[in-house]
Amino acid sequence: MKEYGEILLGVVLAIAGIGMLVIPQVDWFREALKIVILGIIPLIVLLVGAVFLMIGISDVREKGEEEITESAGTEGEREKGEGD
Repeated sequence: MKEYGEILLGVVLAIAGIGMLVIPQVDWFREALKIVILGIIPLIVLLVGAVFLMIGISDVREKGEEEITESAGTEGEREKGEGD
């Protein structure tokens, strides 16, 4: 039942927001919304870029570690083969 309450609250807030945008007497709300949107969009782009950068660095680091362990494994096998 909690899910339906959250959906209802979301719909009510969406209708209230649309109403505030449509009503011409509330011009300050539209101006404030423009300022917020213009400030948030660059922040969202920056955060998404940072997340992709961290994921990429993590993948490169894991790949490098795998290559090191693989090369260490082949060197160990060579030493065993030479000793026999």
